[in-house]
Amino acid sequence: MQFNSKKIKSKIMKGNIYSLSILLAISLPSVNFAQSQNQEYIIEELFTRSEGLEINTYALYPDDNFKSDLSIVLYPNPVDDILNVTIKAFQGDKVSYSLMDMSGKLIAMKEEKNSNFTINMLNLLSGVYVLVIQDENSKKSYKIIKK
Repeated sequence: MQFNSKKIKSKIMKGNIYSLSILLAISLPSVNFAQSQNQEYIIEELFTRSEGLEINTYALYPDDNFKSDLSIVLYPNPVDDILNVTIKAFQGDKVSYSLMDMSGKLIAMKEEKNSNFTINMLNLLSGVYVLVIQDENSKKSYKIIKK
């Protein structure tokens, strides 16, 4: 059994990060993208070969050229219950955040009007989460570890 696939090397739309899952079947593998946080990412295909079976793995990594004007302090991280968020040089009327698990599932989303706010993570399972904070001009994402 051998899968044919095209070389994937494309830039994903600026402002989005995608997680990647591959479904191997008797026919061609299907590649699914799920939005998981906001920032520019590049997808690159890596190849491994073994006795006529081609296994494709994909690496997702951030584009270092993406810039954000937001200056944000998050603490504590790792967090037990309450995550404190402080936005320095807050400009605009509001800021919004999205909290997602590593599969891209939206856990919480809210709009805030203050530069200091908290996110209650007490009832969440231990693990890694992605927090995306954005105002009218910028987006920034953070890895949050829940104890």
